[in-house]
Amino acid sequence: MRLANFSVVGCFLVAILIMEMWPENSRFGGPERALGKVQDQLPQKSKAAVSQGSLQVEAAEKAMNVVLSFDLAEQSFSDVLEQLEKKTGLNFVLTSSAMDDSLSGKQPITFQINAMPLNKALALMLESHNAAYVINGGVVKIISLDDAMDPKWHRIKMFDCRKLLDSLPETSPVASTNVVSGGGAKVRGGTEDTGGGGNRAGGGMFAIQPMAPRLPALQSRSSVLRQDPVKNDSKLLEQKLGQLVAMVHAQAQAEKSQVKPSSEHTLLDLVTTMVSPDSWEQAMGAGKIRLVNGILIVSQTESTLLEISSFLTDLKLNVLTSNEIK
Repeated sequence: MRLANFSVVGCFLVAILIMEMWPENSRFGGPERALGKVQDQLPQKSKAAVSQGSLQVEAAEKAMNVVLSFDLAEQSFSDVLEQLEKKTGLNFVLTSSAMDDSLSGKQPITFQINAMPLNKALALMLESHNAAYVINGGVVKIISLDDAMDPKWHRIKMFDCRKLLDSLPETSPVASTNVVSGGGAKVRGGTEDTGGGGNRAGGGMFAIQPMAPRLPALQSRSSVLRQDPVKNDSKLLEQKLGQLVAMVHAQAQAEKSQVKPSSEHTLLDLVTTMVSPDSWEQAMGAGKIRLVNGILIVSQTESTLLEISSFLTDLKLNVLTSNEIK
């Protein structure tokens, strides 16, 4: 019995000792402090890794923008890649994806072009051999043109569009692509629609169609009279009040679910309809596009990313210049 009492007291004292050793000001430090240190370290490492990857991609994009001239005559593709590595400082890798599609290192290349950015010139050169390229960190990988459509070879790029959004008009989600323009009218599914622009209604890449509220049918006064001649007035009043409440509720829900016009819809509409319209997920393609706090986030092929970059540059120049003139 004494042994059991001593055991209980001993365990109690050990527990108190452990609790006293855990405070924040103890030399061991509390668990909250240890957890906090780990959490503080993880984001720093993640940010460092993200920054390093972003810097590599930015350096590769800058190197691929250098203006070069090509005058190649039956030169092996491996020699061409070696020359590009010396001029840009980048690593060019011929992947099995391209080699399986008949583009080998021994493939003779005949290509001539004068004063063109390397990214566009290389895309033209590779396209004639059913190939494409993708930037992966600081490495430029040569892949099959068919495989370039696979999302696993897509690259994610972000475009700062905050200033551009301030200058764009506000519109509703884009209308359905099954719209045939003729004169000023548009035919959609056999019906004529005279509306136009981004504000037109109908389906579309980013359209959200609010459902028409279904209200309970209002019984006729004669029907209520036949059912209960004594309480007909009170029942009819109750029914009308219920109908009114349902109508107000349905209207509130419809207004809440309706997408408001915004410049974000305008930008998404412009990019997805003017740049490779068939390549986006809304058109059963693999490309993805999102807009978050004025930053356009795109997952696409290198060639499409180049087109988007050029399109946004021209759009900013024209829109901002037009606003300055006004």
